[in-house]
Amino acid sequence: MPQITGHLETLYFTSFKTDFGWIRPISNGQSLIRLDWNQTSWYDSDHPDNVSRETKSQLEAFFAGHLRQFNLPLAPAGKSAAGKKWLEVMVGIPYGTVMTYGEFAAFAGKPKAARAAGSACASNPIPIIYPCHRIVRADGGVGNYGGGSDQHPTHPNNLARKSDLLRLEANSAANAA
Repeated sequence: MPQITGHLETLYFTSFKTDFGWIRPISNGQSLIRLDWNQTSWYDSDHPDNVSRETKSQLEAFFAGHLRQFNLPLAPAGKSAAGKKWLEVMVGIPYGTVMTYGEFAAFAGKPKAARAAGSACASNPIPIIYPCHRIVRADGGVGNYGGGSDQHPTHPNNLARKSDLLRLEANSAANAA
């Protein structure tokens, strides 16, 4: 088991396939701490708990266009207090809404901190639930997207996922109107 904050911690996870690739919610038994996203399945066996199972259920509803806001206990791994603050603001970006890094910085009350906003997105350990995919470049391009993947944020697979998530939300929002 990985060593986290000076002690051994049991981690729980379940893996499942979506139209967007394989996803693995990871829990510490009380809260979701990470969300990994891969092109292929993982080799190790699932070790689920209630949090990872509930995360899977809510993500499946999100991908089906039936869920717009997640209700999960969250404890993003490896985030400082300042990093957690950016994520708390990020979760307030409404479903189907897109904003630039500069607009996100202003939304967070830090209008001159577009680079810090970008860094918050790049280091997001729980993508989708903390919706960094809703933040794009000022020129209208999607920008980079790590999205819990082990691939580089500029990798075509990651950029396609970000575009697909934006399209999913835009289509679901349009159908609900």
